[in-house]
Amino acid sequence: MIFVALLPSTPASAQVGAVVSVFSDSRFRGYSLSDGRPVGILDLSYDHPSGIYGTLSGSVVASRHDGLRPLRLAANAGYATRVTSALTFDLGVVHSHYSEYSGVASDRSYTEIYAGLSGKLVGGRASISPNYIGGARATFHGAINGHIDLSPKWLLDGEVGLLVPIGSRGYSLSSRPQLDARAGISRRIGRITLHAAVTGRTKGPDIYSGHEPGRTAFVVGISSGL
Repeated sequence: MIFVALLPSTPASAQVGAVVSVFSDSRFRGYSLSDGRPVGILDLSYDHPSGIYGTLSGSVVASRHDGLRPLRLAANAGYATRVTSALTFDLGVVHSHYSEYSGVASDRSYTEIYAGLSGKLVGGRASISPNYIGGARATFHGAINGHIDLSPKWLLDGEVGLLVPIGSRGYSLSSRPQLDARAGISRRIGRITLHAAVTGRTKGPDIYSGHEPGRTAFVVGISSGL
């Protein structure tokens, strides 16, 4: 999750943002990419009035034996435009690199292309990767997400997704799809936001090829705009 506080920049109608966060675990589609360890994250973002946007995210992990170590560096670029007054279309690409301290066994990189539609409460996104989490297998991931503002300070959000391996290159494992889900709540306190979420995934082919600290987890965190 990326929580961005937007600040005015040049040109005046453009926006930049910076957020620092700490979470008890780094979960991605139900899988722990930090091997169940706490992480610190810095997210930088830029939104142009034309709809073009970009983000840069870096994180460190409290490793089991070596203290704080680099975990992930990711760059994301895309374009968003309104289809109607209540519907936005989004198209982009993200490239991520995970270090040897991640939960995916060794340092890996992967690229994913996505497209989605989002409304005021519900959205959907389809993503395709030719080398998911650095493996030889291509994947498709479809997700439906939603959020509800309970009040100006309380937010409920969640997502249900399905990861589908495509082909069998480099894998002798089953091509059975894998379901992932997350439900969370956030509380804003000034510039600080507190987070709590339950996340998990069904048992499936070991695409991630790393240590599995548990398919279900309760994750807490705190974030603040800079």
